[in-house]
This record gives sequence, C-alpha cells and structure tokens, in this order.
Amino acid sequence: MARFLSKIDLVVGVEVELSPEESHHLAKVLRMEIGEECSLVNGVGSVAKARIIDNYGKKARCLILEIKKEQSLSRIHIAFAIPKSNALDFIIHRCTEIGVRSFQPLITDHSLKISSWNESRWERVVLETAKQCQESYFPQVLSPLDLKTWVFQKRDRDRELIYCDEEARHDAVDVLPKNKEFDLLIGAEGGWSVAERDWFQKEGKGMGLGKNRLRAETACVVALSLLKKHCNEI
Repeated sequence: MARFLSKIDLVVGVEVELSPEESHHLAKVLRMEIGEECSLVNGVGSVAKARIIDNYGKKARCLILEIKKEQSLSRIHIAFAIPKSNALDFIIHRCTEIGVRSFQPLITDHSLKISSWNESRWERVVLETAKQCQESYFPQVLSPLDLKTWVFQKRDRDRELIYCDEEARHDAVDVLPKNKEFDLLIGAEGGWSVAERDWFQKEGKGMGLGKNRLRAETACVVALSLLKKHCNEI
C-alpha cells in the first residue's frame, strides 16, 4: 500500500491534507484515484489507513480510517566522521534502510572539514528512504559536532558506546545489555588520531569489522548490521 507523510497528528475520522510534494506524488506520479486506500505515517511510529477523498495535484486529502502504533525497529544511533557528499548520501540511504534511530555526523582529525550543512537535503533522503522501506520511525539527521564535544558533552551517557577502530579489527563485543540504546561510532578512512582513540577507548567497547580495510561508508553499513545482529534486531 502506498505510504505518505502526514505532518499533523493522526486521528481517526479526521481529514488530512497532504503537502504539495506528497500530493503531487499521489496524484501525478502514482495516479491514485478518489476512493483508493493508502497509508499515512508521521515518522514517530503512528501508521494510519486512509481513504483518498480528493486527488487534486497540490492538495490531495485523505480520510483517516484507523491507526496503529508501531514499535521502533532499532535501539542504535550511528555517529560517524563526515565523509565526502556521495559517501554521506550512501550512509544515510543504506543505514535508514537497515534501521537506525539517528545519525550524528562528526568532525574528527581525519574527517572532511565542511563549511556548510544542507540539513533539508538529508531530511528528504531519510523521508524518501523510510517511506520506501516501510519504516514508521524516521531517523533524525543531527547537525555536525566536534568529536570531543560529542563524546564528553553532548552524547547521551545512558547509551552504551560501541566504537570501531582499524587498529583493533578483531575486537568482539561481549553480551550487550538489554533494554538499552547504543551509540555506534565509526571513523574516517584515515582512522583515528592518537588523542581521539584515547577518548573513546575510555568511554566504550570496541567492535572489530574484520581484516580488510573498508571505505568509510562500507564500514558504517557493516558495523550497523553487526551491531543489529548482536541486538537481535535482524
């Protein structure tokens, strides 16, 4: 069933007007007709079955028939050194598909140094990908932070920190605590500096990614998949 984003609260019996972008997709791209049913999501777990009552190109409207609340598929927040734009695009696309709670881009000694951050672009990538893979919780793409600031000041210390380090490629995480969220930390292709390695080794547990050196975007996908396996999420 086709799925669309609703930016207002989902309530049974309420008519919802879709955004111009979602209306265009419904009416002009999918060519859906009045009377057909679709799904509406709000990105924070609510999924509604709805009936199309107006398929006008820029102001399509749907009547909400029923609502269910879904559980988040992941307890993992991924933090990564900022790579080039095409690699960043890959990370956000693929990790959203796999299932993740949030993205925290980090400025590290060996990461890309950026002058601006196109927040709206990455939000669109998350939206499009989450709808395609039927995810009801949309991961948040946070603004970039300096690694040291994130580790010691901004990071939620209630989460378990799991880091990947090319100098410890065979580290294996122990049994992980239940009912806890995780920060998964992946560095740049140039690895970590000595100071950076010291910071997170004191704060977390290492997880190796095997003997081969991986590109930054590949490391994110492999690390997320391994940790989700440890967490029984796949």
